[in-house]
Amino acid sequence: MPRMRAINMPQMASTIPTPKEVFNYRVYILALISSMGAILFGYDLAFIGTTITLKPFLKDFGLESAKKTTLNAFSANIVSLLQAGCFFGALAAAPLGDKFGRKITLILTGIIFCIGSIMQVASMGNIAVMFVGRAVGGLGVGAASMLVPLYIAEASPPSIRGRLVGIYEIGVQCGTCIGFWINYGVSQNIAPTSAQRRISFAVQLIPGGLLTIGMLLLSESPRWLVRFRSREAAIKVLAELRNLPTDHEYIIEEVFAITDQVEQERHAVEGKGFLAELREVALPGNRRRLILGVMIFVFMQMAGSNAINYYSPRIFASIGLKGQNTTLISTGIYGLVRFVAVCIAMYWVVDRFGRRKMLIGGSMVAAIAMWFIGAYVKLSPITTTSASNTSKIRAGGYATATMIYIYAVAFCFSWAGVPWIYASEIFPLRIRSVCIAICSATHWLMNFVIARSVPYMLSNIGFGTYFVFATCLTIAIPFVFFFIPETKGLSLEETDALFGVGVARVEMTDEEKGRIQVVHRE
Repeated sequence: MPRMRAINMPQMASTIPTPKEVFNYRVYILALISSMGAILFGYDLAFIGTTITLKPFLKDFGLESAKKTTLNAFSANIVSLLQAGCFFGALAAAPLGDKFGRKITLILTGIIFCIGSIMQVASMGNIAVMFVGRAVGGLGVGAASMLVPLYIAEASPPSIRGRLVGIYEIGVQCGTCIGFWINYGVSQNIAPTSAQRRISFAVQLIPGGLLTIGMLLLSESPRWLVRFRSREAAIKVLAELRNLPTDHEYIIEEVFAITDQVEQERHAVEGKGFLAELREVALPGNRRRLILGVMIFVFMQMAGSNAINYYSPRIFASIGLKGQNTTLISTGIYGLVRFVAVCIAMYWVVDRFGRRKMLIGGSMVAAIAMWFIGAYVKLSPITTTSASNTSKIRAGGYATATMIYIYAVAFCFSWAGVPWIYASEIFPLRIRSVCIAICSATHWLMNFVIARSVPYMLSNIGFGTYFVFATCLTIAIPFVFFFIPETKGLSLEETDALFGVGVARVEMTDEEKGRIQVVHRE
């Protein structure tokens, strides 16, 4: 007969060593293809800030002679409408991902994003069409931001889950880097006509199309299959992803852990459907997880990175780097620095040093950089006279630009990717979708606030903009130290114990585990 024992510590992991076959190319291919959803996310973050400064764009939309207040409002609208779409897209992706599966919903996400992109390309100076296209595209970006980390995490081996989910953030930074350089490229090689801005918008179709087509080649999430389809289907997918036979003890152990958690979660709260999920979210251990997940995304946005992404030309101009080519190059270098930094952080660092150390160390360095930038803008304001002198840039301006790049490295080693990894691994399977959706929606809500606020902050409080972000980064250090537990190396099922949710487990032989079935499917 099986023996019952309580597991309250996350150290109680499987005693079966991870076979070397598990670290195969299949899980990396899965992460790379699904992370096309991250590239479209990153590209949209970056390209719009410089696109709306191109002269052909301003001419097409009748903004060449517009007042500064009009330009500020237009900039805020075209950026923030994407965030509004992202907010609702992230929330809608949770029930769709649970009902139809991660794979089908990601295919639908790519199609919706491509529709929005086509509207933006075809807007031809029509502001209403452009704005609607941005909102529709945002639905796709928001859904991808919620589903891609979830899908990768549910298919990843625990020991390299951080690296694999980190590929999502590498995709974001790859898209960001391309977005930063695209407008420098078109401004240098394309005649100053409407083709410049249409090319920038049309590039969005590449990652959107690759996501749609590529997901057709991938399998469904094994954890979704256990919960909604069958254990046999999950075993087949896991065996393929792990490059092991279906009767291998590692596969049996992993499937048993998943099915065991599914059954335990069903017994924890009676009933099924959305209301039952909300009751489960309200349980003390789950409530704590959701609060932490929401807060790390609040701190992520208040670190100020997306303010630089969206309004990089204005920010570099505020420290004395003037002229369209100068600001485009400075912005492009910023994107390259971020891309290289996040590749190093996500591939080599996150699974070696853990999530907590990266968040604390990165926050310290980023806060110092932001305090420096704000102090320089305060002590050496760009006056009308100095602004007109574009041939000479102060030494302090170069030093401050360097601090922006140092800030970018620090951010990429901390708040750029770790929140997505952390949110994808701390929630129980039954409520994972709804909790990650809430976290992603929080990300986009704060993103919306930043997009609407930063143009006016730069115009009205100048140096204070950087001090606001520096203060938030400083506060983030004790928050992480006292409240964020480490999740490095734990399976998704073991985080229950980490957050104080003791689960009754059953010790069984491999033969007994192999007979476990999920008898009630939602």
